[in-house]
Amino acid sequence: MHKVFTMDIQDVYDEHLSSFLKQLPNEKYVFEVTKCCNYSTFVLVNKRGTLLDLYKEVSTWFECKTVKALYLLDDEEEHRTTIPMTEVVSIKDFISTAALKPIYPVPNWVVYRIYLDDGHSHTEECTTQK
Repeated sequence: MHKVFTMDIQDVYDEHLSSFLKQLPNEKYVFEVTKCCNYSTFVLVNKRGTLLDLYKEVSTWFECKTVKALYLLDDEEEHRTTIPMTEVVSIKDFISTAALKPIYPVPNWVVYRIYLDDGHSHTEECTTQK
């Protein structure tokens, strides 16, 4: 008889999940996307992607077919900078040009905050899809 190494199925799952999570920061940018009602969630986008890919991921995650705009707010939340919807600019270049800063301290993953304009203008209208 051959001695067969058996690993508990939960251990296999946990090992794969742990490995997957450790690899994410190497492959994906993490954006905290915030809606007008202050609901926010993480959206991951491939590091080799363009700003158009960012729009597509946000649209898919929020099940929002008509993303009006993605934008940044300055520290005082007075100045709004729209993120262009283009496949010409890489996400990497935009992050460095816009001088985005992570919103959570080390040792957390690098997460950038962006805002979603999905056409809602009042908090009562702004509902979550997830």
